[in-house]
Amino acid sequence: MTRRANRYRERKPGAPRPGFRRPADRNLRSLTLLLVAFGLVMVYSSSNVLAMHQEGNSAYYFLSQSVKALMGLLGMLLVAAVDYRVWQRFAKPFVWVAVALLVVLALPVAGSLTPEINGARRWIVLPAFTFQPIELAKLALVVWMAAVLARRSDRLNGGFDALVPLLVMPVLMAGLVLLQPDFKGAFLLFALAGTMLFLGGVAFRHLARIMAVGVPVAIGVMVLEPYRMRRLTAYFDPSSDIQGISYQINQSLISLGSGGWFGVGLTSSKQKYAFLPMAHTDFIVSIIGEELGVAGTIALLAAFLYLAALGYRIARRAPDHFGFLLASGITTLIAGSALLNMGVATAALPTTGLPLPFISYGGTALIVDLVAIGVLLSISRDLVEPTRRPIDGGGLVARLGRGLRGRGGRRRANRELDGARS
Repeated sequence: MTRRANRYRERKPGAPRPGFRRPADRNLRSLTLLLVAFGLVMVYSSSNVLAMHQEGNSAYYFLSQSVKALMGLLGMLLVAAVDYRVWQRFAKPFVWVAVALLVVLALPVAGSLTPEINGARRWIVLPAFTFQPIELAKLALVVWMAAVLARRSDRLNGGFDALVPLLVMPVLMAGLVLLQPDFKGAFLLFALAGTMLFLGGVAFRHLARIMAVGVPVAIGVMVLEPYRMRRLTAYFDPSSDIQGISYQINQSLISLGSGGWFGVGLTSSKQKYAFLPMAHTDFIVSIIGEELGVAGTIALLAAFLYLAALGYRIARRAPDHFGFLLASGITTLIAGSALLNMGVATAALPTTGLPLPFISYGGTALIVDLVAIGVLLSISRDLVEPTRRPIDGGGLVARLGRGLRGRGGRRRANRELDGARS
């Protein structure tokens, strides 16, 4: 019997027959298209003044983003048509390609290839495209860790030494990102790695040991750079330096506050007239709040929460452990990035540069996020029907069983319940 047949044979109860694939999740696909279309509208609305001033064409950023959106949507459709298990086979070369691109940024190469922008070298400039490797690195790390965790699931809690190989890649990638320098990117890579370890079923005692080392290191790295500490100070006291480090967040709050409940109207923002820096990229939520008001901002938040619900639903019904980890990791990556971006724009989190998925101007992030959605759509084509076999026990034991079912399956839940009975 072929390997493919064996994989189908090992699927959960309720899996589709071998060779049959369902249509991709229509709700996820429609929501993604809606977010991309809304993002194009808001890119034009937030950048038309800047584009006219810099390029002499108010639609310059809109047209550029539209091309990237078409490329990303094409990639999403192609990836959705391919069996997601191919990512498990190519996870290692994929992550090493991402590492190689990060190494290019760390090497003293020509300034025209890796220019320094705003004090950091985070972009690779090609003749027709500007590429940001960190966006690819985040997806590559999720794919690689999902593949390794699925393969080593029976050895994860045998001892802390078994986790060391899993930590080498995140440490290597985060170290290269810190050289750019990009503390935010390094933090996100570590957060993704920790999330994947948790989803993979790693014991809490091992996760606690990792945090016991990682948190002091992160604090040390933050203290070494004075501007990071100034940003932290501005977070706790936004009025401390209104014309300096706190300028951007104060302008963001002014933008949000100017919108009221229903906004001043699409394209009618005043803050985009050079008052709010990066209005079409990292702080596009502020323009949305100004033009569409609290109602528009809440609707956008609800859209991302619904996307997260769809993604985790796909993960819960994935036919194998790799599919569960991959879908969970991608959903966490996209939804987490959206919540972090909104948190920064509303001063709930310290200021840092992070695009809003599908909405902010930025070709690399848009294309990679759409490809990631394509992977989710591919997994959704092989979903199994949810089983409803009751779990005996009540109270805390029953809740423990339900939680463990999501992380490691029904067998582990039943083992815990047997232990509780004894």
